[in-house]
Amino acid sequence: MATTTGYEALATPRFELIPIRGMLDAAGHLPVGSVINVTCSPKHGLERTLDAAQALAGLGHRPIPHIAARLVRDQAHLDRLLDQLAQAGMDEVFVVGGDAAKPAGDFGGAAPLLERMANAPQRPSIIGLPAYPEGHAIISDEALATALAAKREFGDYLVTQICFDPARIRTWLGEIAAGGTHLPVYIGLPGVMDPKQLLAISLRIGIGTSLRVLRRNQGMTDQMLGGAYVPDALVKNLLPLFEVTGEVPLAGFHLNTFNLVPPLLSWQARMLDELTVTEAG
Repeated sequence: MATTTGYEALATPRFELIPIRGMLDAAGHLPVGSVINVTCSPKHGLERTLDAAQALAGLGHRPIPHIAARLVRDQAHLDRLLDQLAQAGMDEVFVVGGDAAKPAGDFGGAAPLLERMANAPQRPSIIGLPAYPEGHAIISDEALATALAAKREFGDYLVTQICFDPARIRTWLGEIAAGGTHLPVYIGLPGVMDPKQLLAISLRIGIGTSLRVLRRNQGMTDQMLGGAYVPDALVKNLLPLFEVTGEVPLAGFHLNTFNLVPPLLSWQARMLDELTVTEAG
């Protein structure tokens, strides 16, 4: 699963879409066959995510639905979800704890759900797990480490939450390796969007420290193009990590689109052109 070069990682990323109005229009801008994570929220529920994933498959994409453990009521509900996935030909899921204030039923977090899924006859072949280089807004670092240790035997790869500090990402990769986690990692990148909106989203999900690093070391205004934030400096500092053979292999980039796909694709094309010129030089 490991990607050999940073260029390949940027050229063939995974995308993430939110299953709200306009999602299919956004997906229509992506190359056919794109790998697309479909998020899940307490407001819209698991069924919305699965319906959106099936619609994306109908457009020729490869959807990866998010399964929020706190929204699964019981074993019978889990079995129905897994049956629906199998019937739709979706063999990969991304399992998260979920943001619901209270569990809908038997599962308070991802680990117990993963344990149940492990013995299910319809278990998807590939399972992704979230990771938090900068920590979590409401979960302690110790609890995150314990949870990762409990979940890693059930997962096939990790996807990091957005982090604006490449140095922190490098340090975190060493930390999880030292803790015994060697799953391939997709690095989550912010999309191209209005900086105020990005700041609001980042603060809401607890990405405060690396935002301060961004402001101090790079400057938000230096990361602007046409009035929108662009992750140029972040990506350029992360690309060398793909050339290093470490204990934790890097599998690629995971682009958080926030359904703003066209500007993100324009940015991706520009970055790839710049990398091509640099390598040619």
